[in-house]
Amino acid sequence: MAFLIHRTAEGEDIKLPITTKPIVLGRGIETDIRVEDDEVSRAHCAVWLEGEKLLVKDLRSRNGTFVNNERVAEAEAKPGDRVRIGRCEFAIEGDAPSKGVSTIMRETEQEMMGDQGKGFRTILREVVRLVPDSEKKTPPGAPRK
Repeated sequence: MAFLIHRTAEGEDIKLPITTKPIVLGRGIETDIRVEDDEVSRAHCAVWLEGEKLLVKDLRSRNGTFVNNERVAEAEAKPGDRVRIGRCEFAIEGDAPSKGVSTIMRETEQEMMGDQGKGFRTILREVVRLVPDSEKKTPPGAPRK
């Protein structure tokens, strides 16, 4: 899982998990992380997970949103990247988003239908290997490992 991390002036880390619900950064009271900086808009930018992508989007701020010191309207980010709004910087840390079951199934269908389609057993072995452990379920009646 990836996290958005901000170190406060007091040296405390604010660490929020990045999920499909956008984390809104800005100086407004309705934001998820409030930044006391006159260069920051009320709702300045948002960070969220969309499928396998970690996205950063500027919310039409006056002074811009920067990912690794490059101004962006919307950008894909990854762990290790830095997001800056005004004079405030945030780090993205943790693991890159992993493929979900629906993405793996779509890719599998494409592989089976393609010109060099793979056999069912080969595909099944690959799917089982790719599905994150957190999404694997033991069928009813099957012995647990």
